[in-house]
Amino acid sequence: MTTATVAAKPAKQPKPLPAPNSDFYEVYETLSAEELATVKKVRAFMEAKVAPSSRNTGWMTPFPSSCCRV
Repeated sequence: MTTATVAAKPAKQPKPLPAPNSDFYEVYETLSAEELATVKKVRAFMEAKVAPSSRNTGWMTPFPSSCCRV
């Protein structure tokens, strides 16, 4: 009796993920230079003040109000 051997298929490599795009709806194209400057200011603030605070909290923890003026 003969048995057939099947060669193993090489594992498929996953496709690389695309670069993140925070402008999914392409709104930036419609903004004026002044509005784009405001977007940059807000992004810089969020990255500098809010993101570091939010990394240390869980989703049930109250938002750290120390990074925002009320």
